[in-house]
Formats: sequence, C-alpha cells, structure tokens
Amino acid sequence: MASREGVEVRAFLHLAGLVGEKGHVTVPPRRGATVASVAREAGLDPACVGLVMVNGVKAELDAFVGGGDRVAFFPDYVPYHRVYGMCVL
Repeated sequence: MASREGVEVRAFLHLAGLVGEKGHVTVPPRRGATVASVAREAGLDPACVGLVMVNGVKAELDAFVGGGDRVAFFPDYVPYHRVYGMCVL
C-alpha cells in the first residue's frame, strides 16, 4: 500500500522526463487537492496530460486526491504495438 504521507506521482513516456529523476515523485498531501493541482506541483502542465489513473482507476483532472493515493499520468498519445496487441510503454 502507498505511503499515507504523500501522493505518489508517476509519469510515463515523454512526461516522465518532467517529473523527478525517473518519472516518479511524492507530493505532500494538501487538503482539497485535485489531480490537476498535483500535476502542477509535480512539474506537469495538466493540458499535456491525456489519461490519468488514480489508484489504478481512470480519473479526471478535477478528481480529489489525498495522502496515500497513487496518481499516474500518461500523454495524449500512447503508442500501440500491432503485433503484440497492446500499448508500448
């Protein structure tokens, strides 16, 4: 289970270079924090985000998050491999 002390943020593909050393950072929890505010605090422009998942479930930018949540950011375009039939991350 994720730490209750912060919001775990992971970014993928080209967004990973904008967040922390390896696309991962923990943001301090804030009362009333939304996915969009967490993205900004992690160094991402919410307009560049195409897909958001909170605790493994698709979410919108206006969803509320708190300590212990895991937020994953994906860009608008996620490459799809026709041979393997799945996304290539």
